Amino acid sequence: MDKILLIDDDEALGYSIKRSLADRYLVETADTPRLAYEILHNTPDISLIFLDIRLGDSNGLHLLERIKKDFPDIPVVMITAFGTSDTVLESIRLGAKDFLTKPVNIEDLIEYIEKYKQNKRFKICGNEYIDVENINSKGFIGISKDIREVLKIVANVSPTKTPVLILGESGTGKEFIANMIHDYSGRKGPFVPINCAAIPRDLIESELFGYEKGAFSGAASSKPGKFELAQNGTIFLDEIGEISKGLQSKLLRVLETSEIEHLGGTKKIKLDIRLIAATNKKINELMDENVFRPDLYFRISGVTVNLPPLRERKEDITQLTKYFVGVFAKEYKKEITCINKDVISLLETYEWPGNVREFKNVINTAVMLADGRSIEKEHIKLNEIVNSNSKMEIFNTNLNEAVENLEKEMILKALKENSYHLSKTSEQLGISRVTLNAKIKKYNIIIK
Repeated sequence: MDKILLIDDDEALGYSIKRSLADRYLVETADTPRLAYEILHNTPDISLIFLDIRLGDSNGLHLLERIKKDFPDIPVVMITAFGTSDTVLESIRLGAKDFLTKPVNIEDLIEYIEKYKQNKRFKICGNEYIDVENINSKGFIGISKDIREVLKIVANVSPTKTPVLILGESGTGKEFIANMIHDYSGRKGPFVPINCAAIPRDLIESELFGYEKGAFSGAASSKPGKFELAQNGTIFLDEIGEISKGLQSKLLRVLETSEIEHLGGTKKIKLDIRLIAATNKKINELMDENVFRPDLYFRISGVTVNLPPLRERKEDITQLTKYFVGVFAKEYKKEITCINKDVISLLETYEWPGNVREFKNVINTAVMLADGRSIEKEHIKLNEIVNSNSKMEIFNTNLNEAVENLEKEMILKALKENSYHLSKTSEQLGISRVTLNAKIKKYNIIIK
């Protein structure tokens, strides 16, 4: 029988849950951090912890941080009657799986137990393998400093109406962050995304603002636009750097007045929406080139979120690998429990020009190819064509930068071929070990 630990200072709630679940689960209850730790140390095989965020004079987040340090393999779901966006995101950042609000419904509690309880089959791997975690997350996967900073910004900005501009390369997760801001905003309306680069320029205005019947050839009936559909919610304008200067002027007017008119119409429609925009372009350069209006930039960038490329947060590779292996193993009904450590080393040396989107596809393929209970190096199929093209980009710069980029690529390649043995790598490159160490430090190359 699965063992569940409920940490909550409401004794009546603890008794009620324990009694309701007695025929399915063994429920231990604790009303203080001290008692919770006694149970954790003395009760083996706890499958899941439910933790109240307020424990009398104690802070549940502090206890969560301590539990994840001492018992990292036990999933934790936070319970509270005082859920706010900052506590939700801080809980996720500290390692909580999810968030459950009071009053607690027993059916919901059972659903959470079945979804998040620890899966014992992930404990059979040897020393040369990493256990696959049964990760279930709606959050942004990562432990790096940059990602923690992003989550702090998201927590602070979510409950406000401040417009947000998300900057980052393709595949870094801009829409995911936008959706997260909406989810924690408390807004009752929908999240409405639109990719400005995917719609022909002569159609995007009607897509955004809607149109009346007969407004143009082919307009056989009236149609609401994306802004109207996002009423009381959030509109996400992805690749906003692609819209024309003319449309930028109209968009600025809409943001200033909070109202729109359909194409071919005269009626003004008042809006209550949250705007989030994103681009993978260097928007300062677009303004310098007179391609993007500075006044629109200032209007949409109340808060700016900079998403780092995956190559700059290699410390997140292990977590991302575990997460996506778990996702695709479940999808393909495969009993994968381990990841060879050589796989992680290989993934950490690749530059990931397609960022997390490319990473997800690589792991998807690896899980499909795996014919046993582990992910091995031969299952990882990196996009060598894309990688070659990215290497060609080193020449689209000045000479000194091109030489440095090529030197870094050669060092990474040699390290990979020599399994990160420094003496063999320096011999292959024809340089001394001292010189190799200096260049590794210069280029911030991570040696595993």
